[in-house]
Parts: sequence; structure tokens; C-alpha cells
Amino acid sequence: MATPGVILAMLDHPPAANGLLAAARRVADLADGAHINVLVARVPPASAILSSEEILTPAKEARLRAQEETRVAALKATFEAWNASAREPHAAADWIDIEASAHGLIVEWGRRADLIVLERPARRDYGTTWQALPPALFETDRPVLVVPPGPATMFGQRVAIAWRDDPHATRAVLSALRYAAHAASVHLLTGIRPGAPKPRIPEILVEHGIKAELRIIPIGDEPFGGTLLAKSHEIGADMLVMGAYAHSPVRELILGGVTRHVIAHADLPILMRH
Repeated sequence: MATPGVILAMLDHPPAANGLLAAARRVADLADGAHINVLVARVPPASAILSSEEILTPAKEARLRAQEETRVAALKATFEAWNASAREPHAAADWIDIEASAHGLIVEWGRRADLIVLERPARRDYGTTWQALPPALFETDRPVLVVPPGPATMFGQRVAIAWRDDPHATRAVLSALRYAAHAASVHLLTGIRPGAPKPRIPEILVEHGIKAELRIIPIGDEPFGGTLLAKSHEIGADMLVMGAYAHSPVRELILGGVTRHVIAHADLPILMRH
């Protein structure tokens, strides 16, 4: 008998918490009742001061701890209201609140989960999500669902897959099979350059019994990430599956251009895997 699995959701900003928790419950339902661990990384005061500042004074430490207490209290209140709304007692989630770096926590807890759910990082915001996303993608060996801001939406009914014939896209598709098994439609989006041969539906989908409609996207001079998102909206997709790419070693990570653009601009849930 298959185990239901574990979803790890990391909360960061209180205004985004409701939408992220709803997305975590949705993906848990798509996985036939996976358990949800909800993680909050309290920022240690020493890591919150700028390197140009001299010392962490007691007054400054007290102020930073008070700020974190306010943030975490707001997150917990949202979590408790959401958790109380679980349709069945066994669907209740666990709250995990630890003072430590987001990087270390997402690697430790993410490797013990089947899927990680994170906010889409806001521009010029360097909170725990910004710290957690690269290691979640490139150090946990787990799929990551990146959730855009705004109210929760139902997803997993019209799934778009950004396809290229390489191991990252294959791993993303394999991860998505569990969450897209009941989709009403699956659309395979693949970019080709002028003169390139027309691709076929990949064997990985055929072998798993997934009927997908192939949609060709010409690759031009415009950013392909924007084209990919536009095509996803054109077909009415409610979730996009894609590989995650980097152009440098993990220690000095620079996201690939399409990965970076989609993370920055996506307004639908993105299931990514490296």
C-alpha cells in the first residue's frame, strides 16, 4: 500500500500565508492526502544585521527579536485558522517554528519531504523565501511548487509542461505525474528554433498513459520565459511544470534565464525540479 507522502510548506510573509497554505492543501489533496508540515524560519538576530554594521547591541537584538515575534505570531494565527478548517481530523498539519537560517532549514526538512511549497519571492525582498528557494531547488533533490501572491486558486486541472529533451525536464515531469494524474487536460509546450525538426510527444508521457497535446512555440529574440507564460495563459493552464536550471555551481548560484524570468513573473503555480 502506497504511503500518502509529506508536503513541506515554508511560510514567510503574513499576507501571503493564506494563499500558500491553500496551495499546500490543494497539492496534498492531489497527492491523495499527503501530510503537511508547515515550517517557519525565525531569522537569528546576528544574521539580520548588515556586514557594515559594527556590533549587534542588546537593544538592536531586542528590536530584531520583537519584529520576528510579531511576524511569526501573525503567521501562526493564520495557520491555526487554516488548520482548524481541515475537512477531516487526519488532514491537520503540523506547525514547526525554529530560529535558524532558512537555507539550512529548507535543506534539512525539504530532503525529508516529497514536495516543497514556497512563495514566489517578491522583487527586492530578501526574506526567508529568497534565502530558501535556491537551496530548495538545487540541494534537496525534491520538486518545488512556487506559489504566486494573491488568493488561492484551484490548480491541477489544466496542466502545461515546458518540455525540452534533457534530464531536468524529465525529472520535473516524473515529479508532476503524481499531482497531475487527474488533470482534465495536459499541454506540452516546447520551443523550437527556425529550421529545427518538429518534436514528438516524449515517450515518458506515452509510457505513463498521459495524453498530452503538443504545442510548438517558436523561439525568437524575446525572453522565452515570457513567451512560455503567455502561452500558458492562452491555453488556460492553471499550473506550469518545468525543469529548473542554473548557470553556476550551487555555492555561487545564478539561475538560468528562463528559470529566473518565470520565478520573477509567474502568476500561476509553477512546479519545478532540477
